Amino acid sequence: MIPKGRVYLSHLTTRPRVLAPVLMGQMARPAISVGDAIASSAGGSGNLLGLVEIRAGRDNEVFAQEQRRRDMLRWLAGLEYGGEVRRRLRVTLRMTANAASSIRDAIAETEATSLVLEWPTTASPRRHGLSDLIRQLLPDRGVDIAFVRSNDPNQAIAPRSIMASIRGGPSARVVASTAAALADAYGSALTLVHIRTDAQHPDRSRREWESFEQIVEEMQRPSTVVRLHHHNDPAAGILEEAIGHDLVIIGSRLSLQTPSGLVGRQLLRVVRQLQCPVVMVRPRSFSDSTRVIAATNGHRP
Repeated sequence: MIPKGRVYLSHLTTRPRVLAPVLMGQMARPAISVGDAIASSAGGSGNLLGLVEIRAGRDNEVFAQEQRRRDMLRWLAGLEYGGEVRRRLRVTLRMTANAASSIRDAIAETEATSLVLEWPTTASPRRHGLSDLIRQLLPDRGVDIAFVRSNDPNQAIAPRSIMASIRGGPSARVVASTAAALADAYGSALTLVHIRTDAQHPDRSRREWESFEQIVEEMQRPSTVVRLHHHNDPAAGILEEAIGHDLVIIGSRLSLQTPSGLVGRQLLRVVRQLQCPVVMVRPRSFSDSTRVIAATNGHRP
């Protein structure tokens, strides 16, 4: 039974409609594999959106545009990967002179609930274009965004063990639902970790723990391992808990004052030290009632 007085959110039962946009040449295979896995949830669906970028000059010619479309299709075909997860994303192409605008149009047309993007590393070949694209899309609050970061661009993500860090703020349920969806798709073992620190007010720690307990109860997954980890530095605690896992899932920094901020510097340094892939989830816009929780109980790495 869910205790009265707690706020219930429906992320755990939403049927996902995934949109995975890609730019030619980026490290797309890890993000595509995560998009496929999320879309494989019950009632889920999705689209792989190949953005064919139009450049000034000769690209305005019909022949040049058709050639670029063919190049994109060949490139996407080369991203096929093996594994037990069946490809669920339908391939669509879109000519674009403004990638962010085209993605927004596709979100509206497909009624997408989840956007899957590469979270570029310094080795990502399209990191500058992707970083600029992320900055443009972050103010949009209509969809959950899963940022996929991997050090191996050639390998699809197929974890045997998943660890999700849940603090209890507004992004907590999206992290939990994403972790559960990926664990189901891959047949992975799932561990939910709550990092508790004495550096914050006891009332906030109590609220975060109660929220975490509620999420675990709502998930109804007896096989899930649940861990409480005490650490003065939550980011370092995540690094310690990540040992032995093949995929780590975290929530983004959700701040009403700085909506463009994804994670704190400490957590970003930890993410860069992780050897396994990371999925960071930024939740869609939240209601006024949830804004009160965000102001008092938000996730701040």
